[in-house]
Amino acid sequence: MDKIKVIEKLISCYKKLPSVGYKTAERLAYSTLDLKSEEIDSFIENLEEAKNIKRCDRCGIYIEDSCPLCNDEKRDKKTILVVSSPRDVYSIEKSGVYNGLYFTLNGTLSAVHNRDSHSTKIDELFKKIEEEKIEELILVLDSTLDGEMTCSYIINHLSSCNIKISKIAHGIPLGTSLEYLDEMTINLSIKGRQVVKEK
Repeated sequence: MDKIKVIEKLISCYKKLPSVGYKTAERLAYSTLDLKSEEIDSFIENLEEAKNIKRCDRCGIYIEDSCPLCNDEKRDKKTILVVSSPRDVYSIEKSGVYNGLYFTLNGTLSAVHNRDSHSTKIDELFKKIEEEKIEELILVLDSTLDGEMTCSYIINHLSSCNIKISKIAHGIPLGTSLEYLDEMTINLSIKGRQVVKEK
């Protein structure tokens, strides 16, 4: 028996999500069919609204209108915390331990995936540091080979600059993504960050 085309299309859509294989996508597709009509309408409405979400030109987080972080006058404008994705910013904000600015790289360097500095926003980060006379850079990237390689690249590039650079403490398990960590782990890691370069 051939599958219904709508179900196949739903499976195809769900497979576009990260870490979702065919079996999971199939389960989600059939679960969608079990939703009530008003629940499906709400699902559709929220997906339509998602098209209006944009990225902040300065820090890279998802916003609806103006950026609540970059426009907050109480934040430390001379410190930038560098992350690889907008999700990481929300994880750190929930910990309540950091009060500076952010910069999202949109990924990390990767020899395996052929991602160089031009595939990320690293060059824009260097420009921002110079133009805004940033005094401290905090590198908060995933504790993976790609994350470590990206940290090393940034540190080496800024070795002659008058800027303090620190990395979060290695209390975060190797191979773990920030989005899966609790607030306390993030809090302690940032407080215990290691200085890798003084000004």
